[in-house]
Amino acid sequence: MALWDRLKDSVQTMQAQLSAKKSHLKSGAFRDASIAMCALVAAADGRIDPSERERVAQLIATNDVLQTFPPDDLHRRFEENLDKLTADFELGKVSAIQEISKAKKKPAEARAVVQIGIVIGGADGHFDDSERAVVREACFALDIPPAEFDLEPHGADDQADAEQETPPGAALPGDELQVFLKALASGTRQKLFSHFANGEELTVGEAAERAGLGASTTSEHLAVLRRGGLLRSVRTGKLVRYRTDQENITELLGQLQSYLLAPSAPQDTRDAVTSGWPREGSGTG
Repeated sequence: MALWDRLKDSVQTMQAQLSAKKSHLKSGAFRDASIAMCALVAAADGRIDPSERERVAQLIATNDVLQTFPPDDLHRRFEENLDKLTADFELGKVSAIQEISKAKKKPAEARAVVQIGIVIGGADGHFDDSERAVVREACFALDIPPAEFDLEPHGADDQADAEQETPPGAALPGDELQVFLKALASGTRQKLFSHFANGEELTVGEAAERAGLGASTTSEHLAVLRRGGLLRSVRTGKLVRYRTDQENITELLGQLQSYLLAPSAPQDTRDAVTSGWPREGSGTG
């Protein structure tokens, strides 16, 4: 069976399963999680194309299960999620994942949210890697093994694609390093992170006051920095304090140096960089 036919059958099967239990999918947690999931799928590659925005909005409006809820309310929530993703993708993703995790308490709803993501993502016959990745993240937030929905990142097809697209011998940043770099991509987070210099420990409120940000916004930015390995959180009684994760930062900077030097620098240049510059006998100086 062709890949498109397998995907079409899978989407149709999941939609049928959702329709069969729609009378039990009426909670606000399911609504919020499902709409956040739809927004993540629409913006999965980090940008929101107007045509994709419109396509997913139409799929939400016509979905048999989501029609249980007022359409205007669904559209408003969808746009609010997309606005956050447009303003700052990583921060918006943290907010969406938090909404998705609301469905974790009810396993049936949690699995339905994942199915909604796959149905929306696969509706055009192409459930691409970025869409699979955000649905996989949703699985982790909902304590569902991604393998249950065939969402493993290193399947045979994925490996074959990677071998075709990656030049032989090329180094690629690992997942941890990519999250680290994305966490630092925001100017707001860079300024927020600077307040943790000299080993200071700050609560969300203290960090918000210093950075001139709202508590909710600060909390979301701190969560991104923590996921990126720049901060760690420590609970003292009822208070949670954040501080720099210096050991992890050192490790990730080492990975970054290896990545930057390995792909393009000739071997003798890499040796010179790692052993001191200039090399003895190089003729410089």
